[in-house]
Amino acid sequence: MRFSSILYAALCCVFLPGTASAATELYTGTMEIFAVSGNACGGLELAHNVSLFLRRDRDGSPVSGFFQGATITTGKFSGKDLSKLEVRYPYHDELRASGHSLSITPAGGELLVELRDRHLEPGDDDCNFDLARMRLTRTGKGESVESLLKPVSAMFEAQLLRSEAYDLAGQGRYEEALPLYEKALAMADASAGGDAGQMAAYVVGLAGTYVRLGRFAQFSRLYDERIGVVSDAGIRDMLAGQRVRSGLLAGKAALVAEDYKGALQSFRKAYSLQPHNVEAVAAVMTAQVRMGDHDGAIAFLENVLASAESDGERQGMRGALAHVYFLRAQKYDRNGAETAAEADLEKADALDPYSPQYLVARARLLHKRGSLEDAEKLLQQGLRRFPLESSQQEILAARDKMRATEAILEKLRKVGS
Repeated sequence: MRFSSILYAALCCVFLPGTASAATELYTGTMEIFAVSGNACGGLELAHNVSLFLRRDRDGSPVSGFFQGATITTGKFSGKDLSKLEVRYPYHDELRASGHSLSITPAGGELLVELRDRHLEPGDDDCNFDLARMRLTRTGKGESVESLLKPVSAMFEAQLLRSEAYDLAGQGRYEEALPLYEKALAMADASAGGDAGQMAAYVVGLAGTYVRLGRFAQFSRLYDERIGVVSDAGIRDMLAGQRVRSGLLAGKAALVAEDYKGALQSFRKAYSLQPHNVEAVAAVMTAQVRMGDHDGAIAFLENVLASAESDGERQGMRGALAHVYFLRAQKYDRNGAETAAEADLEKADALDPYSPQYLVARARLLHKRGSLEDAEKLLQQGLRRFPLESSQQEILAARDKMRATEAILEKLRKVGS
């Protein structure tokens, strides 16, 4: 019996084709594991609660049925000889699905069942039950049992279909795997009764295929609707990273189309999943600035700065915030609000004291207001603050340009006098 994890194996799924004339019985009890093979049996419990569905049309006719449990893979058995029934598991790979056997011995009102899976080599990445025994008691019969089999039947088929999709994806044949994953998820949806444990593997497989094919819109929709069924923290983080990536791509496409509202919505979703993702923060800021909402961008960045967890993150946020103050100052200046512009430039300079551009912008604003002397004094302070040659050149170039502009203005004043 193959040991199945909570996430990647369909749990509690059984299938038994029914007819009105067949007698279907339900047995429940305990399975004990005596011998295993393969290298994926670490942590395996040696006792499991199990159920077995047994169908016998009449004496001497073939029997069939299924056994299942919350922590084992469902097995389907059939044959004429109760001492050696063929067992199959819901895998597309024939080597994994076949080569297993089951014997059933009636003992009064009980069944004594012995399971022998195909033996695995020590290097095989799987876990088979070389010997397991079950002692089962009948707990149901007839129509009440038959009614349980309809949703179970679909789950078994869904798992088999998902297994085929998984194998195709493993070969890089994602286009072929995609419709199988989608169909398997739809079948499981109709049969799992909202059991998150059974749905997780279907969601993860389909999500990964969407990402591989670059279908980020479909992936985002699936993530937003279904991430709740995935309990594994590592896989949730991985999928969240892909959701952030898809949100950023969708937002960038919306920016190109000048759909700034749509871009902001996509970027905010990405940010909500990873609030310390620098690219997501920059994207939200960019969309707000493109919309002309400098106030909103500043408020957003101030909140991000307040929650920053490292010096590097705080420094980056201060730099971004300084840039938006600078952009808003330019907007104020164009609208003739020079006092507001000067205040924003002072804030930008204080937030990012390592960049000379804000000091230069302040000096230009002073010159524009008619005070070359005050502008040059500020630039002189900048030469002392910024010793790097590139910064010195930027400041000196700004000073020279102001002086040249002032010389032209002086000539114009003389001509006009």
